[in-house]
Amino acid sequence: MYEAQRWPELYDALEGTQGNDFYRGAVAVIFHQDVQRAESYLTSTIAAAPKSDEAYEAYEWLSHLYLYTGQYQRAMAIMEARWTAFPEKTARVQEQAEFAGFRGAPDQITQRVEPSTVPHEHESIFVPVSINGSPATFFFDTGAWVSATSESEAKRLGLRFTDATGTTGTMTRRARFRMAVASLVVVGNVHLANVAFFVFPDDQEPWSLVPNGHKGLLGIPVILAFRTLRWARSGTMRIGEPPAPFDVHASNLVFDNDHLAVRVGFEGRSALAAVDTGAESTDLLREFSVQFPSATAFGRKGSTQVRGVGGGESYESVRLPEVAFEIGGRRAILHGADVLLSRGIRSYIGNFGMDVFHQGSALTMDFSAMRLTLED
Repeated sequence: MYEAQRWPELYDALEGTQGNDFYRGAVAVIFHQDVQRAESYLTSTIAAAPKSDEAYEAYEWLSHLYLYTGQYQRAMAIMEARWTAFPEKTARVQEQAEFAGFRGAPDQITQRVEPSTVPHEHESIFVPVSINGSPATFFFDTGAWVSATSESEAKRLGLRFTDATGTTGTMTRRARFRMAVASLVVVGNVHLANVAFFVFPDDQEPWSLVPNGHKGLLGIPVILAFRTLRWARSGTMRIGEPPAPFDVHASNLVFDNDHLAVRVGFEGRSALAAVDTGAESTDLLREFSVQFPSATAFGRKGSTQVRGVGGGESYESVRLPEVAFEIGGRRAILHGADVLLSRGIRSYIGNFGMDVFHQGSALTMDFSAMRLTLED
């Protein structure tokens, strides 16, 4: 179940067993259930067998937990411990390069969360924010593990630059960034301190395509602090409502590896797809053609360009005239869907963007119940 990412089944199986700290810790991270309990299970796994394969993976689950909650000092500490415990691992050099940008970044602090309603721009995910007391209009991006902005916007808003630089993988390529920190970020009645931002050059997409004051995005650590989010096409976004209780059989969201993913239905079967509100359009990935080969057998072959932070990249693709999914309690239809045959993200069948989420009157995400809903 663990290897096949059958997370609800693994959750159920663990309910009737004793022990299994490693799997319990992984499931607690995946379903975002009780951060302290997840830490306890995973650190217990490491202490019980410090050189085991499970200990090696337990370090990684802890790093994912700390990254998606914005706990960067703790993420660095746990990865330093992993590199010390497993110096022979070849992945160590790449990991050290990927984490270099987080050195010196503080842990994000939630100061206040109360229900509030904020407007959004017409049919868009841009919402008003206050950063260090200055106004801006940023979009919320569930595909971003860290908030981001441009050089000019970071300076205008008074972000404090750390000495760290690094590179990060985007939907299209690797992009170089500087790290900066906002002392205070306010969205509605949600107040957050020490919010980290990746800072990219102004001439890179998407910053080169949007006006001043709009050159930024709010990533998962900020969005997760909202507790709940309801984006309505009518023009408002509601955040900070008390979350619903967790029920694994009603949930369809997971924090899987370094992605927020949703369980979708296609041709009577279930599959995982990345949730990416920062993407205007949905890309179906290589795994779609693997899991559903008959669906792509008669598509039109060609090439598709995907754009993201840092620019665009072209992929061999198959175009399908129409694909219909069950997602969040309703049917969503993609017209002219492209399947990227040479692009994959884990075992996800797609990277689902706002063209799917616009198909409901409202998109709701509850990060305690771990439930995504598209309202009729």
